[in-house]
Amino acid sequence: MSEHPNARRIRALFAAFRSGDVATIADAIDEDAVWRFPGRRGRLAGEHAGRAAILRFLAQVPALTGGSFHVDLEHVVADDAWAAVFFRGHGEREGRTLDNPTVLRVRLRDGRLREVWEFVWDLEHVEAFWS
Repeated sequence: MSEHPNARRIRALFAAFRSGDVATIADAIDEDAVWRFPGRRGRLAGEHAGRAAILRFLAQVPALTGGSFHVDLEHVVADDAWAAVFFRGHGEREGRTLDNPTVLRVRLRDGRLREVWEFVWDLEHVEAFWS
């Protein structure tokens, strides 16, 4: 059985993030999309509304980690409207280390990101890392 086109799109988006291909990332995000990152005190926490805000949010990740942040993409499951993305985020920042199992719940429209909810295994660890 072949992989759903939206699963392939998510994999391509992760590859673009890994290579710093901002044009591909921007093209994959609806203009009025929303990305919700968990927490209250981490520098990335909160709702990032609109393509420009999401791109700023995503750009902060490598900037805050001196380029050390990377992901190990584990699984992608998708259909016409939804995707679930399982990955581990890794990075170094100000003497702290991040190794975080994460799940994204992604709503898609016409193959583009519409809403993203990010769920992390250890919220205290994530908030301490990004604070």
